[in-house]
Amino acid sequence: MDIYCKVTQYGLVPLYNTDLELKKHLKIGNVVKCKVSNPRNYEHHKKFFALVRLTFDNLPLPLVEKWHIHNEQDMLRRFKRDLGYFTNTLNEYGEHEIEYLSISFAAMEQHEFERFYNQCIDLVLNKYIKGIDKDDLITEIEEFK
Repeated sequence: MDIYCKVTQYGLVPLYNTDLELKKHLKIGNVVKCKVSNPRNYEHHKKFFALVRLTFDNLPLPLVEKWHIHNEQDMLRRFKRDLGYFTNTLNEYGEHEIEYLSISFAAMEQHEFERFYNQCIDLVLNKYIKGIDKDDLITEIEEFK
């Protein structure tokens, strides 16, 4: 059973009524095993995809042609490639195959996603759309989503 809780000075408190109902099934004095994770923030997820869209929409034409960026998914793969979020293996024919790592909610907790997001911001500023101010980019992302 998964129960979402909020951390308070008194301990973990069930976040929703459904979580409270699940907690009521636990008997006082029993030992339970807990897995603590930091779930992803959906609003942050939306900000990231606003960054992907803004980058795609403003990517200079020479880079579009050089990297064959035709849509937002291509842009996301480019982010992952440039940041090393992939595995490179040989298939049965001896050919290199790249498999991009997932950034899904299940694959990445919030702290990992924050690191990835910040790396993408730096990548956009230093490699993709040079000359834009970081604060201006962040403002655009906030207004875009």
